[in-house]
Amino acid sequence: YIINGKDYSLPQIHAWADSNLDLSEWNTSFLAHNTQIAEIDHRIVGFGDIDQTGYLDHLYVHADYQHRGIATALCNELEQSVNTSKIVTHASITARPFFEKRGYQAVKEQQVERNGIFLTNYVMEYHRF
Repeated sequence: YIINGKDYSLPQIHAWADSNLDLSEWNTSFLAHNTQIAEIDHRIVGFGDIDQTGYLDHLYVHADYQHRGIATALCNELEQSVNTSKIVTHASITARPFFEKRGYQAVKEQQVERNGIFLTNYVMEYHRF
């Protein structure tokens, strides 16, 4: 709640971070994509994944490990793992500035529904070659 609290309401945060996860679905997604994790002292502090089409699906760093270059390192690895001219992600309001600094451009604002609650995010693209 610490990171996105300035950009999303508490009901929106609860809807997005619903504890009713389908772990099998997440596992299937991670196994189908190139998934990278960041560890410090044997603790997972961040992760991200990208598919072969260049869709960067997840990028997360634990609140206690922000501003240490972890997201940058993960993103570097993920972007370099695919041979596509364009990388696409759906970035939260909070993540948008991070991606913009990397050269991504917002191409569309959208409202995503989760558990009856709507959240704003952005389709962002990075054109490489």
